[in-house]
Amino acid sequence: MASPLPQVLLDGFFAGGTYALMAAGMALILGVVKVINLSHGAFFTLGAYVAYALAERGIGSPLAAAPLAAVIAFAFGVFLGKSFVNPARAHPFALPVGTLACALLFEQAAQMVWGPHPLSIEAGEPWIGPGGLIIRQWGVIAFLSSAALLGGLKWVLSSRPGLPLRLIAEDEEIAGSLGMDVEAIRYLTFGGACAMAAAAGALLSPSGAVTPTMGRAPLLLSLVVVIVAGMDSVAAIFLLSIGLGIFGNACAWLLSPQWSYVALLAVVCLLLSARPAGIVVLAGRRD
Repeated sequence: MASPLPQVLLDGFFAGGTYALMAAGMALILGVVKVINLSHGAFFTLGAYVAYALAERGIGSPLAAAPLAAVIAFAFGVFLGKSFVNPARAHPFALPVGTLACALLFEQAAQMVWGPHPLSIEAGEPWIGPGGLIIRQWGVIAFLSSAALLGGLKWVLSSRPGLPLRLIAEDEEIAGSLGMDVEAIRYLTFGGACAMAAAAGALLSPSGAVTPTMGRAPLLLSLVVVIVAGMDSVAAIFLLSIGLGIFGNACAWLLSPQWSYVALLAVVCLLLSARPAGIVVLAGRRD
């Protein structure tokens, strides 16, 4: 009997590449808005529930669900950024607590609307690859979509349209003195990053159970990626996310699915122990 390890690694590769979309959004918020958004996982969950709601109505393609989820999340993200994040930026302790409260509020709301039980979405017929390897449709679609969107983000950040983002990340005062609407760019960036998380959730929704708390593990993965890669390199975010996706899947296979969550928590603790100021310093701030 062939070892299931190649299958585990392939599924981790697809999932990790899609998690990169969410991690890039987290890095964008940290770099431009300069806050840690602990509600990011809730937007991932929102995307998955949008995909489930569409699947219930006969539209089962993640490619159809991702744009709708992104639009809804963008609207929520802009509202949250404008009404809470921007006004509270002067109070650094309020933001993690407030965004965490938003995440918990969304989990409770999702539980009230869809119930606490795991839901599933039809994943489509898989393809059989070399050696009997199962190539899942959702994996290919999610990975390629994520790679294309991240390629677009890389182009934006390295070209003239991304200049306001780069300038605000470097020095907000200079950006403001040049006539840029820094406040508007901040909350639009926040909304755009939330849309990226929701799109990732919709694309990965057929990969497992849809539950109110499913965004917690991707949130931890995004934090690990941001600690290590910051927002400077989209390619580094992509590759690191793939590595962590494979790592998480391998832990789930070797131990149990719950251990992949514990392993990510352990990685966060080790990284912050090695570099206590990790997130802020790597995002560009220097003490």
